Amino acid sequence: MPRPLTIIVAGYIVGYPLGGMSWHHLNYLLGLHDLGHEVWFYEYGAWPPYNPQKRSSEWDHCYGTEYISAQFKQYGLHQTWCYQIGDATVNMTRQELRALFTRADLMICVSGITPLEVIEPRPRRMLVIDTDPVFTQLRMSHDPAFLNYYKQFDACATFGRRIGTSDCPLPTHGITWIKTNQPIALKHWPTRLCTSDAFTTIGRWEHAADRHIEFEGRQYLSSKSVEWQKVIDLPKRTNWKMTLGMAAMPNEAADQFRAHGWKLFDPETAAPDCISFQDFVAKSAGEFTVAKQSYSQIKSGWFSDRSAAYLASGRPVVTQATGFERWLPVGDGLFTFDTADQAEQALDLIADNYAQHARAARCLAEQYFDSAVVLRGLIDQIN
Repeated sequence: MPRPLTIIVAGYIVGYPLGGMSWHHLNYLLGLHDLGHEVWFYEYGAWPPYNPQKRSSEWDHCYGTEYISAQFKQYGLHQTWCYQIGDATVNMTRQELRALFTRADLMICVSGITPLEVIEPRPRRMLVIDTDPVFTQLRMSHDPAFLNYYKQFDACATFGRRIGTSDCPLPTHGITWIKTNQPIALKHWPTRLCTSDAFTTIGRWEHAADRHIEFEGRQYLSSKSVEWQKVIDLPKRTNWKMTLGMAAMPNEAADQFRAHGWKLFDPETAAPDCISFQDFVAKSAGEFTVAKQSYSQIKSGWFSDRSAAYLASGRPVVTQATGFERWLPVGDGLFTFDTADQAEQALDLIADNYAQHARAARCLAEQYFDSAVVLRGLIDQIN
């Protein structure tokens, strides 16, 4: 067995302290811990943290740091984290943080939001994970500083598993992109008996306009709103209850969707922490969701970390095609659609044999998202 490594996972939990985002990072930490590695979490406060209680962002980090301490403790990670703003640190001294950087074998920068100039000295190996493919590669085309940021790493991985292949038009910018996807620490995601008749999802309606992109003369939105409109009449076409929790959904759109039979809920109160997020998924029959327009139109092979959590919980998923159907089997526990008719058909197929599709969903998670497999493979490619 390879020797245990000291690994730092860098990302943002304090900055956006809600259940789904926490699990996005926690699955890395728990998965690496379960493989026998010494794991730490590091976050640099490059922007004011969001406070869900106030529904606003501010430089007071007390809510976020108390949140991360409580969440880590309940999963056995205790005080293995550090939050830094400027020269100030929380939960570790600057000297302790520097000592950790010095002895670390690997830093994994999730989503590429950690400024490299604050990492001093740098760990032996530095890996960045592009969790927002399409946007990342196209931004590199007009933002030399952003491209240079990625090129400073020893290795770059991406959730866009089709990037660099003949059927994906995205530029690689000379980077050898390691293919990866969201790990799920499966022992922390047990399956539960389903008692629900509702397909659900949780997310964000719109993203900032500066994340919209242009490619080959056409603009693509970093938005789900235009994709949701394509399936607005779905509740009238299925016996499943269709339930939707989208942050920043305009009142006009909310009224429109309610009128078409959708049940809406507040995503922040539904999953404010790690346990409530798991409960939310487990109390669903499955996930029905769309992808951002940029994902659905430019097929990078991206697959949602949230959808992976549904599969791990034994909950079937119906989602828009993004190219992931080239590496993930579909038609049993997982379905893709491009049209409302295809979405309706997928939901009907699941209803015809729900137990089989629930088992198949968990099997997909075990085969493709097991953190032991995903993370071991990632480490093997960069060490």
